[in-house]
Amino acid sequence: MTPETPMPEKADTQENEPRRDEPPGSGRSKVPVLVLLITALHVALLVTYSFVYTTWTGYDEAQHVDMVYGLQHGAGWPAPGEKMIATGVAATSDDFDRGRFQDMFQSGGKRRGSPSFAEIAPTPRGDRLSFDELGGATPVDDGRLSNQMIQHPPLVYAIGAGLLDVVAGSEHWAYDQQVLVLRLLNILLLAPVPLLAWAAARRFGLRRPLATAAAALPLAVPGFTRVGATFNNDGILILATGALTVVLAGVVRGDLRRRTAAWAGVWFGVAMLSKAFAFALPFTIAAAYLVGWRQARRDQHPAGDGRPCAGRVRLPVLPAVIAVGLGVAIGGWWWVRNYLLYDALQPNGWATDPPRREPLLLPDSFFTWLWYFVRTMISRFWGGLGMFEPPQLSPIAIVAATVTVIGLSVTAVVTAARRRAPVAEAVTEDAPAAATEAAPDAAVEASPKAATTASPEATATTEATTEATTAGAGLGWITRAAAPLVLLAPVFLAYLMVGQRSWAEYERYTRGIAVQGRYLYLGLVGLAVVVAAGLGRSLGRRARWAPSVVLLGALVMQGLALLAVCSYYWLPRGVRFVPTRIPDVVSAIARWAPLPVGVTIGAFVLTGLLWVGVLLVSVRTARRGPAATSRTDAGGETTETSPQPDQVALA
Repeated sequence: MTPETPMPEKADTQENEPRRDEPPGSGRSKVPVLVLLITALHVALLVTYSFVYTTWTGYDEAQHVDMVYGLQHGAGWPAPGEKMIATGVAATSDDFDRGRFQDMFQSGGKRRGSPSFAEIAPTPRGDRLSFDELGGATPVDDGRLSNQMIQHPPLVYAIGAGLLDVVAGSEHWAYDQQVLVLRLLNILLLAPVPLLAWAAARRFGLRRPLATAAAALPLAVPGFTRVGATFNNDGILILATGALTVVLAGVVRGDLRRRTAAWAGVWFGVAMLSKAFAFALPFTIAAAYLVGWRQARRDQHPAGDGRPCAGRVRLPVLPAVIAVGLGVAIGGWWWVRNYLLYDALQPNGWATDPPRREPLLLPDSFFTWLWYFVRTMISRFWGGLGMFEPPQLSPIAIVAATVTVIGLSVTAVVTAARRRAPVAEAVTEDAPAAATEAAPDAAVEASPKAATTASPEATATTEATTEATTAGAGLGWITRAAAPLVLLAPVFLAYLMVGQRSWAEYERYTRGIAVQGRYLYLGLVGLAVVVAAGLGRSLGRRARWAPSVVLLGALVMQGLALLAVCSYYWLPRGVRFVPTRIPDVVSAIARWAPLPVGVTIGAFVLTGLLWVGVLLVSVRTARRGPAATSRTDAGGETTETSPQPDQVALA
């Protein structure tokens, strides 16, 4: 070998194969330390936002809390129009909905001279009363609209009522501390979202750096953090749909087992007991099984591999029926009940058409509505920070984030359509190979350079696989593109559902109603996986830096969001934010917080430290990459350090 000839690099065979030291069927990848740190940062951000957004500043938070309080006091589940908000809840929440804070909080009144929270002295923490002391469960009788949340399933409200009942003495706590318990419940429900994104990415076949990037992407959506930090029924829907996405990420790769279908049905059932947006999920499940069937057919009939065919893979009607049927059995009864009692799957919770306070959209035309709908959904997806606006994210940040996500998603879909995936074992009831329970890297396309520098045996195996795939056993481009589209389906279908309702309301009122970007968060896990795949394709050889790129983007988005929120709510009129104002902002937030000042400050400090730690660990992990060796960290996880391009296989 001449001095000019580079030494061949040893192929990192562990990158794309299950670990050999694990028993069959148990080859799940261990969660990397960086993913655990990202999850901890996610939870810390949620806790921080729960203090930044004082009690009653969540979307319809008073109405959600009132449903819990009603269940605690035997109110049951009245018919639409019959559930009036409890006096104990309205005693303090009315200030935000119709009282002294309404203009500043809901109508952007600070620009017209309304004082911010920083200029208002809250009730001293020791003088704040409980709901019982503020009037109890007695319904208000001032002629206001009823609590419309009666239209939603009761699952999260029943869980909240049970939680408060088991916390000894909580009925005597101050009202804001009881609300904090419910907020912590929502935080607990959403805490696994980064882990779900990572798991879905791994099952889908993405390498570890890209799966880690998927775990970090939810941190880049401040509106999601705001929703997760307050009490509502969105959190349980996001959790259920995210877990379902993890299951379906394996289904589209050929996991057609009945056990997998049962898990899909369980999570679909939980979603059905959360919100009406769950009606989008049966179509997603059906599409996933259709794509998975095509994948399984190719896997069991690879041309040119010399193996006898194991029999034709039948259309997975039974697994799909199990998944959808079990979900309907778990949660469908609620919607059947509604139809039998009220002649509607989801009746009008007010039982009347209320006066609307949204602005008129003129001139009255479809295009006027469409332009408002598109730009408002985008704006409120990233930064639905107020009720309604302001505060709001910078338009530049919103446009940049939107273009980036759409561009990377398109890149992922196009890459999937153009690339032939390697042959893998199908997972059916008759042939339960370890495809979805083995390390997902087994389905990741090998690097061309690695193939040429590997041992002769490895090279021969790679060539045989490529030949088998190219010989006619590969999937059509439509099927290949459909795999990432299945993961995007919940977002797309929810978008259509919101648009259909908004257009119907516009035809009636000529106003932009029910246009909330938070309704798309149910598909955040699937979106994160597809965006991470597109990012890996875009970065090429530098794909190991994907987690750092996403985390830096998340830091910018969260920083801009907190700047907007704190400038509007937590600085006096006419005062601009500068770094020297941070102590004033923290002091104002701490005065309104339900817990002592030290707890609030401690949460902020911990979040800052976690940001620094996560960024440092991500950079350190990426910089270890060029060593071109496979190392094992303390957790037993194989660390990918190959300098080869990250060839993302979107099977």
